[in-house]
Amino acid sequence: MGLFDSFKKNQKSVWDKFIEKYKPDKDLTKPSDHIIGACSSAGVNEKILDFIKEYGFGNYGDGIIKLIDPEKYMDSFYRWLGKEDYSRIPFMMTGFGDLFYFRNLGDGEYDISFLDIHYRKIFVVAYTVEEFVEYLVDSEVEEDILRRNLFDEAKNKLGVLPLNEIYYFAPALVTGGAEEIKCVNKGDAATHQWLLFEW
Repeated sequence: MGLFDSFKKNQKSVWDKFIEKYKPDKDLTKPSDHIIGACSSAGVNEKILDFIKEYGFGNYGDGIIKLIDPEKYMDSFYRWLGKEDYSRIPFMMTGFGDLFYFRNLGDGEYDISFLDIHYRKIFVVAYTVEEFVEYLVDSEVEEDILRRNLFDEAKNKLGVLPLNEIYYFAPALVTGGAEEIKCVNKGDAATHQWLLFEW
């Protein structure tokens, strides 16, 4: 190992707090060169790409957050946005199917936004990757956005989530469901995102 490699290995990553709080699963999948190239062409920030390359797609914190292959969620995501817009790239998903996505604003500017599929809302959560990590590890965000208590109840009742699955509400929250364990089930993430859009 050269001096530069040793220096890089010992450097702190912006993602360290995230990894410490949300432990990566052992069976993460490394991204293909095609995916990394496509994300890079769309302007996705290098710190996000480095994280994806180093760790890979899969469950973090038993699936309370998932690092996702964007191509597997493009159809449902762009349906929610109302158009195909490759300056918007979904890269992370909560255990309940909500999406965090990178938004390339041009001229080196970007933000990270959140698509809440249950309450049909979109809002900006951070303007830098550093802000995004601080947002994710915040205890209020963990409870309010990631639904920590309900997630833990669902995991105990329904089991750990496979990568492609989420916990969802039946009936859906927009049709009178409640954020209670009696209304929680689990199933395919992309399919449920698609179905929720139709309601």
